[in-house]
Amino acid sequence: MRAALPLLALLLSACPPSDGVTPDDKDADDTGDTVEGRTFEDFVNVTTPWVGNTDECIAGKVQNVDPSCIADITVNGRIDDFQSEDPVPDATVQLWVSDSIEGAADETTVSDGDGNFVLEAAQSCTPIAYGTSTPPEWEETKDTYEVHQVFGYAAGGASDEVFNSVSDTTSKLIPSLIGVEWDQSTGIIAGTAYDCDVNPVEYAQVFIHDGSGGIPTTGDVFYFSESGGTSLPTSLDSQPHTNTNGLWVAVNIPSGTWTAEMWGFDGTDYVLMGATVLEIAAGSVNISNIYTGISDGIWYPGSCLAACAG
Repeated sequence: MRAALPLLALLLSACPPSDGVTPDDKDADDTGDTVEGRTFEDFVNVTTPWVGNTDECIAGKVQNVDPSCIADITVNGRIDDFQSEDPVPDATVQLWVSDSIEGAADETTVSDGDGNFVLEAAQSCTPIAYGTSTPPEWEETKDTYEVHQVFGYAAGGASDEVFNSVSDTTSKLIPSLIGVEWDQSTGIIAGTAYDCDVNPVEYAQVFIHDGSGGIPTTGDVFYFSESGGTSLPTSLDSQPHTNTNGLWVAVNIPSGTWTAEMWGFDGTDYVLMGATVLEIAAGSVNISNIYTGISDGIWYPGSCLAACAG
């Protein structure tokens, strides 16, 4: 699915997708891991309280999927360039039912001349991961992965979906606007920070670690300002936290499995608001949003939470 975001709020349209595990409140002093002098406080340091509705789920959002909503579906999809929304023809599409891009894909196909494709391995109300790519020698797109995607219940057994593809040009544009160079042996992560109502959170910051607090040896997180009515990534000096758009992007994150956490200041302490977990492949762009009260980045649509028609 595609969220309606302005130009260059790119990469960030993962469908508002978990049953949540309670994120714990945590003071910044509790995290002391350092890598080459970097600490938690280098990433989480804003003392303006976050803005967003978190009262209903900050302690943990529980979404119980009704078993009747889990069913085999046919995905009638189209690959679009995220920025231009033009169809991407002759692109490879991969689907992982395990919601992880590690290992061989469960299903692989190629889009036609209009960017259309069909996948048969997905289930409704069950998180999956997908990847889109074109041959590197074409120099047209970057490997694009989107994890924690949940397709709502489809009464007819078919779901129409748009998968994202990030162009080579776009992948170079974000780092240039920030003022950094993307090392192609690493990856880019991009997403949106969401509150309990799946609206953007302002004044949030993102901290990325290896699951045990270890900070990656390279990579920094940047945020998006507003310029001419368009959301644009910019330097940390200009925008040290999420804006009203909730957008964030991490550049030069090493290959491997990483946890991206959303933190906010409650007026007294820093609070872990939510998190997502994903694998990074070298030279790839990865889309994964963070939801308040959810620790794994998976958000289930309402159509999965009540009994579905047989």
